[in-house]
Amino acid sequence: MTAEAMPATQMQVFDKLLQIPLLDYAYSTSAGVYQKVKGCNGIINYALGSAEGAAALAMTAVAPVANKFQGPIQYVDSTLCNGIDALQEKMPIVKEPPQQIIENAKNYVSNSAAVGRVQSMTNVGWEKANEVLSTTTVGNMTLTGLDTTSSIADRYIDYYLPASEDEENVHPHPSSDCEDKVLHAAHTVGALSAKVSRRLYNTISRRASRTTSESSDASSHHTSDEE
Repeated sequence: MTAEAMPATQMQVFDKLLQIPLLDYAYSTSAGVYQKVKGCNGIINYALGSAEGAAALAMTAVAPVANKFQGPIQYVDSTLCNGIDALQEKMPIVKEPPQQIIENAKNYVSNSAAVGRVQSMTNVGWEKANEVLSTTTVGNMTLTGLDTTSSIADRYIDYYLPASEDEENVHPHPSSDCEDKVLHAAHTVGALSAKVSRRLYNTISRRASRTTSESSDASSHHTSDEE
């Protein structure tokens, strides 16, 4: 059976995450910005289109391998979905639209009796999140999944968007190296996002410079031929 004919391994956790209004809003906003950036310039459109084509080709290549591990993948997927259900049950706020969350936060902070407790509540929430990530099965699975995914993503970034000669190539480190697990998760996602942005900008700049140089050379040759 060819890779095209194989059924794709489905990860329900992604659909479940997008059912959370805040994450769906962030995803939609990011997608909109990406499309605007892609459409603002022909060279940028070409560069990003090439990257999308390379990613699609890579997904086709790994599809047969992914299907062989469909059982374990579905088990992890099911476990993560159960974790999201438990989170939504314990913290109903995650099901509220972003505008409502912001409005509730404004109303709460504007209450003079609450202002003095904001900092202490923030610290308690941060410590509680670290406790969940460090001591629970779902937390450990989340950190392990984050480390594995970020490591794979980092290798793909280096392969499809290689570093320039003068760039210091920074790789994500495992969560075991950090005591603050919440900060580690935020730093890992932020570092990968910054790396992709930096590499895309450098790649587009190099291609734009080459295109300009080639156009200039072609114009010079055309002028000399006419003379």
